[in-house]
Amino acid sequence: MDSRIREPDQIRSDAACKLRSVSISDHFQAVLGCLLNEDWTTPRLVEMVITSDGHLLGRCQGQTSFSAFLGASEDLLKNIHGIAPVAELDGDEVGYLLGKVAEIKGRRLD
Repeated sequence: MDSRIREPDQIRSDAACKLRSVSISDHFQAVLGCLLNEDWTTPRLVEMVITSDGHLLGRCQGQTSFSAFLGASEDLLKNIHGIAPVAELDGDEVGYLLGKVAEIKGRRLD
């Protein structure tokens, strides 16, 4: 077992590499790409917010507003936990993704 301490960007990169090899919907791929700052879809989802009632909204590259409805924020958390074992994400990588969701929650759109 490798017990080295990875920098956040290395954790992000490792998670992105593992997730790229898993077959998922284009929708979820766009969301994960946004969380990991990866250019995986066209148009690229560049920013997400969570509304006060728990809806996840996205802004695509070239857009000025959050016009893409992405689902419920609690579903995103379930989906991250669901894909983690499939992609063989380690605790740091799952934690990185959950931390990014927490950052989005901190930027609530009301």
